[in-house]
Amino acid sequence: MAETITWDLALDIARRDLLDLWRSKMLLFFFILFPILLMSMFGYIYPPIPKSNPNTGTIGTAFPNLPVMLVKMDDGQTANLIAAQFIQISTQQGLFSVSETASYQAARNQLVEGNIKGIVIIPQGFSDALAAGQPATVQVTVDETNPTTASVVQSEISAVFNIIGSSISAQNINNLDGGRVSPTFIMQPISVTNIPLITGVSSSFQFLAPGFMALTVITGSLQGVATAISREKEQGTMDGLLVAPIPHRSIILGKVAAQTVRGLIQGFLILGLSMVLFGVQIYGSPIIMLIVMVLGTASFVGVGIIMTAIAPDQETAQMMTIILQFPMMFISGILFPIDQLPGWMQYIGKAMPLYYAADALRKVIILNASLAAITPDLLILIVYTFLTMTVAIPLFEKAMRR
Repeated sequence: MAETITWDLALDIARRDLLDLWRSKMLLFFFILFPILLMSMFGYIYPPIPKSNPNTGTIGTAFPNLPVMLVKMDDGQTANLIAAQFIQISTQQGLFSVSETASYQAARNQLVEGNIKGIVIIPQGFSDALAAGQPATVQVTVDETNPTTASVVQSEISAVFNIIGSSISAQNINNLDGGRVSPTFIMQPISVTNIPLITGVSSSFQFLAPGFMALTVITGSLQGVATAISREKEQGTMDGLLVAPIPHRSIILGKVAAQTVRGLIQGFLILGLSMVLFGVQIYGSPIIMLIVMVLGTASFVGVGIIMTAIAPDQETAQMMTIILQFPMMFISGILFPIDQLPGWMQYIGKAMPLYYAADALRKVIILNASLAAITPDLLILIVYTFLTMTVAIPLFEKAMRR
């Protein structure tokens, strides 16, 4: 026999649930904050891009003042003039912040360490080629750990040299002398070619997999420890652990160890599927990858414990972790390049350990970076772990005594 819906009772139940939300001020706060943060982030992630104007030589960019390094291997007068024009146009239009070096290897090391986004090489023989009326080539190496930024750097460098080349073409047309100048030189005196940072990298998922690994490991540990502790508090099993002759720090250590193992399993599962299904290749050391993931997990377990100690119930704890997880996905360089965010939002993204875990994993997996190359990332993860656990342990003990 079908039951008859009693609308009055249904409305009473709905009103009671809404009143529960209203009375739980912390839950209500995060409930309102979540959509505000979500829409604000998407608004900043897709900023307006200034329009380019080929008639005036204006190049629009959503990534202003990206750091690049100019390697000038040719010391001829023409090469010096072209290099100066590249720096001038890049600076005037706010495209790049250009530094110079004479060594490609030194510039490459800066690129691997994440200090610059691209390298512009003016090779030997550049001045002689132009002087002989032949096309000259500029070589470019970009940071392949971020395909979006790499594409922007490559295209904007090409655009700058197109402006320079157009000026040279105009001079050549005015100075034609009996066919000595080749037609190719007139049309395109300077071309730009790419030197791959790592050979064999072709799949776009090669760049997404390390970020997804870091995201899964960190957010899994954050949500896992918060949910596990808050659930045991509500079910009463935590009381049994607290009255048992077990140090409270042993309870925390056990929770941390369990979530670390779970996070590592998920992280390596993502890597394995990426290799089998999407052709992702590992160029670095699995041992260094393991170190990064352990530190990444540890850096956020303390945050989960703090949230659990503060939250009055499991639902609030879960809402708090979601509020933290979603911004991290979008402003820590996992799905979108952090360079296209406003400056103040970049500071927020770089204040989160997920940024450093993902950055270190990308460098190891894609660039075969050594332990020394990712030391700054690891140090930040260690500091974050120490600070959060220093706050989390006494806060947890105090919360359990209430």
